[in-house]
Amino acid sequence: MVDAITEFVVGKIGNYLIEEASMFMAVKEDLEELKTELTCIHGYLKDVEAREREDEVSKEWSKLVLDFAYDVEDVLDTYHSKLEERSQRRGLRRLTNKIGRKMDAYSIVDDIRILKRRILDITRKRETYGIGGLKEPQGGGNTSSFRVRQLRRARSVDQEEVVVGLEDDAKILLEKLLDYEEKNRFIISIFGMGGLGKTALARKLYNSRDVKERFEYRAWTYVSQEYKTGDILMRIIRSLGMTSGEELEKIRKFADEELEVYLHGLLEGKKYLVVVDDIWEREAWESLKRALPCNHEGSRVIITTRIKAVAEGVDGRFYAHKLRFLTFEESWELFEQRAFRNIQRKDEDLLKTGKEMVQKCRGLPLCIVVLAGLLSRKTPSEWNDVCNSLWRRLKDDSIHVAPIVFDLSFKELRHESKLCFLYLSIFPEDYEIDLEKLIRLLVAEGFIQGDEEMMMEDVARYYIEELIDRSLLEAVRRERRKVMSCRIHDLLRDVAIKKSKELNFVNVYNDHVSQHSSTTCRREVVHHQFKRYPSEKRKNKRMRSFLYFGELKFLVGLDVETMKLLRVLDLGALRGPFASNGDLIHLRYLRFDGDSLRHFDIAAIISKLRFLQTLDASHLCPIYDTIDLRKLTSLRHVIGRFFGNLLIGDAANLQTLRSISSDSWSKLKHELLINLRDLFIYEMIRSVPVSWASLTKLRSLRVLKLETYGRNLSLELEEAVRSMDVISPSLESVTLVRITFEEDPMPFLQKMPRLEDLILENCDYSGGKMSISEQGFGRLRKLQLFMERLDELQIEEEAMPNLIKLEIKVFERETKLIIPNRLRA
Repeated sequence: MVDAITEFVVGKIGNYLIEEASMFMAVKEDLEELKTELTCIHGYLKDVEAREREDEVSKEWSKLVLDFAYDVEDVLDTYHSKLEERSQRRGLRRLTNKIGRKMDAYSIVDDIRILKRRILDITRKRETYGIGGLKEPQGGGNTSSFRVRQLRRARSVDQEEVVVGLEDDAKILLEKLLDYEEKNRFIISIFGMGGLGKTALARKLYNSRDVKERFEYRAWTYVSQEYKTGDILMRIIRSLGMTSGEELEKIRKFADEELEVYLHGLLEGKKYLVVVDDIWEREAWESLKRALPCNHEGSRVIITTRIKAVAEGVDGRFYAHKLRFLTFEESWELFEQRAFRNIQRKDEDLLKTGKEMVQKCRGLPLCIVVLAGLLSRKTPSEWNDVCNSLWRRLKDDSIHVAPIVFDLSFKELRHESKLCFLYLSIFPEDYEIDLEKLIRLLVAEGFIQGDEEMMMEDVARYYIEELIDRSLLEAVRRERRKVMSCRIHDLLRDVAIKKSKELNFVNVYNDHVSQHSSTTCRREVVHHQFKRYPSEKRKNKRMRSFLYFGELKFLVGLDVETMKLLRVLDLGALRGPFASNGDLIHLRYLRFDGDSLRHFDIAAIISKLRFLQTLDASHLCPIYDTIDLRKLTSLRHVIGRFFGNLLIGDAANLQTLRSISSDSWSKLKHELLINLRDLFIYEMIRSVPVSWASLTKLRSLRVLKLETYGRNLSLELEEAVRSMDVISPSLESVTLVRITFEEDPMPFLQKMPRLEDLILENCDYSGGKMSISEQGFGRLRKLQLFMERLDELQIEEEAMPNLIKLEIKVFERETKLIIPNRLRA
């Protein structure tokens, strides 16, 4: 595991020597020596890692290397921070720069000398105690581009989750869900040990076409061991999709009892299905049941739990269903689906080896898919190596194979993927992880390197998809054939937490205890209660990341001024104040609720964060302040409801801009937005209308959302647009909100060749017929028309051959539909 950290630090030294050569000129040779020595040690670490069991001496030596690597990073980042801070001084303070630079130079020379002595001592200890064999560092010449190309070839085609061995269970439970004679609220409990597929089965039922047609109101929530009743209720309310954004902002301040009453009111008199995933104690259900009406509409609740007493402890009418282990035949079927994707010829010896390993999994699906994910990337000749490694680790049949398989799969990962997996430990149990957010965090942490061929975000996505491909991470939601959210299974999360603890990589505080009590951990995460976060931790000068996952609380005592090495600051629902004098030159990621502006002057702070990559104020509250980002030339993602002026300068790196007013948009140099992929523009009343010609200049744009307040829009009036045969060739998703069309928009929209999702929300068209031609929308997969008025919709027989989802709702009067039978429900 330590090899992942050392390789990361070696890369960081290399980056400093290349990108900041002038700053580190005085210690260039010493840094080169450190880098060389650490690279050699990395080779020995790989040898230690390859052993089936580490002896105590090797463990202690590895810990020395780990501490050394972290200290190297601290020294370089601190020196870089000091020099950057001095370069920004103005007035009389500039006069002290010359003396200050000399002092800083002397200081880093001394620090590097101490580090050199330490690494020589580490090398001597390795030789004295005979740790590791001589391993030439492998892959040292590999570029990021080469690694990503290898990864791209290794990736399998995206596959929907296949549930094997649960067909009979699904059939039984589906009958219970759809029982028309059962009019009362009925509870279905699915129970069994972790890794059996309880959540997968519940999701299969939840997404069943029959269930969607039967239950108009569906919601999914998770509980886990550490839960807050208010959070569970809010997740149900959001999942139902019945509440506006403004209303959600209002009710999130409710007490638990008020949320219970509110949710009860939403569901009263309605036929609903609510899935409550991963309950650990009966009290959690007791807190929820008051909010779920016991009506006579045939409503259903599905509960998943590992504990039989919880499954059978619900009151009212219920059915408890125990999941079994897979038979060997079912296990082998599940294994075959995943393990042989890249193997053309399966000989008898390979099948025998595979079956021996599957037998050891004892019918546990999670263990089987992780093993299959590991072997799917191996050549047939390497299967025996994995099998032998498995046998050596199994002393006897009393040891369960799952933890060993998980560990083997982790060790097989490249160092970037290891860091990605370890980073998953920051998220709360059962948390649905937004993939784009995870990608932005990984890039901000410095774990990802891009190149001329691929942007860092694309590289990060490939590493995450490798974890999904290996079944170390589960894809939860997909859009446009891309994974949009994911979740890590509890058992695998335990592995990530355990390894993060051993590496002093992440420290998580929850309502009960800290994962470990290190005072030097670089990444601190708080779940739930900030007030229980120890005061001495709030001034950790070595901290690189602070993230908060919890309810609305006031921020007290987090001394950001002392955290000059901070790269990630995710305040979540914490409220200010905090201050910064602009010294956070390492900060790459800042997230806060828009409501925080009421408590501190975030606008002034943001304008000083020159190297910021991600600004995320994505909470529901609009931001009316002027936000000046003109000096932030490294910005890649700007997210928030920016109702005031949003000033942007050199935006060549900008990929995400959600959302910006049409007034602010009109002032930008659109031709410079060469990497912009995701754009949301809204028009206020009496604001400057959006020019469609400005949008056609965005050659990388993939996702567009345009929201107005009922403005009339003629899509083809502009000469620059009307003459085009193809418009926005990279666009994949278009959402238009509250627009009044003067003519049929479909001929215009059909000029977008890659469009997969088209949503017209609360739009109005009184011009008669809307038509989609036979050549229209060759790639479109989702079409949603939520119209105020639409007299007639005609879809030609051969139009939209790839369409999967069609929704049409017209509010004012009935619409004449002339559509192919294949598109009728």
